[in-house]
Amino acid sequence: MPDPKTVIKKEQRKSLFILLIMAIYSLLFGTAIVIGLSRGNPQMASNAGWIMIGIGILSIVLYVSARRRPTKYNEPPS
Repeated sequence: MPDPKTVIKKEQRKSLFILLIMAIYSLLFGTAIVIGLSRGNPQMASNAGWIMIGIGILSIVLYVSARRRPTKYNEPPS
């Protein structure tokens, strides 16, 4: 079994891609909940939708900041 530290260092981009996919998922379903499914119990559904949208936006911000931050493995040549 490979060392987890080695896997994490070499698989950073894959983890960031998964974060982006989950952010898009959260935004899409949060928007669907706020727009379409809030007819029955508007207060509860609307709050859940806004929370999902907020988590999606936070995830995208984290994705962008992680992509721009240089690590010792993807630093530009000096």
